[in-house]
Amino acid sequence: MNKETHQNGISNMFLEAIVSSIFQRRAVRRCRVLLATIAGLVIAMAGVMEGQTLLDPGFESYALNSGAFVVPDSGPWSFSNDAGIVEPYSPNSSTGPLNTWSAMFAALEGEQYASTYAGGDTIRQVVSFDTAGDYIISVHAAAPEGSVTIPAVASLSLEDGEFTFTLQNNPIGETHTVVKGSSWSLCSAILTIDSPGDYTLGIQNTKWAPYFINYDALSVQPVPEPTVVVMLLSLGMAVVGVRATRRGTPRRQIGRVDRVLGGSSSS
Repeated sequence: MNKETHQNGISNMFLEAIVSSIFQRRAVRRCRVLLATIAGLVIAMAGVMEGQTLLDPGFESYALNSGAFVVPDSGPWSFSNDAGIVEPYSPNSSTGPLNTWSAMFAALEGEQYASTYAGGDTIRQVVSFDTAGDYIISVHAAAPEGSVTIPAVASLSLEDGEFTFTLQNNPIGETHTVVKGSSWSLCSAILTIDSPGDYTLGIQNTKWAPYFINYDALSVQPVPEPTVVVMLLSLGMAVVGVRATRRGTPRRQIGRVDRVLGGSSSS
């Protein structure tokens, strides 16, 4: 191998590295655009699945004054035991059994939220679904720390709280632990709707111990079918493959650049 041939070989190696790098960067950019498009399609299809309406997800339709607590007997939500609506600020309070509340956090949505105390408290709403499928039910939960004095009962130190979501008054998903002293955190579960119709959704405290859990900003959103996601991803990969084939491999790109520069690709 003479000196000129050796130098051409080295030049082609550098050229191949440069063109390959450019090709890869362009491919990455195209993939990012494609993935963004696929994500948009998935979100759009989730919107098409919507058929349910969750009324008053932030518990704002009840008229309260600052620091007040009420157990509504009308409206979209139903409450049991100590569950009710509060408007901050109010310390851990009680006027007796089944009338115990706490409002020590600022509201996450609007100015009010739900307050519950101990096991057995429930919050429920009948929701209409026009489309069968899987849905995500979620809520933000918080738990104050400290203690509460219940007249004619005792002064009790608060513990961590526990709850589950419910469908038709049956628990679904895992049991969620809300640590005492923790601010708003998002909790969720998957619920399956077998056919269109009205279903009772809710929250139920499960641990029989002294604790508060506050709830705000409930949501029910459809889950896109896995087959739809797979189909879109497969389509995206096919498009990438076709575009890569049409544009050629990095070595074919090198050949084009080589011809333009008048160089030799022989070794």
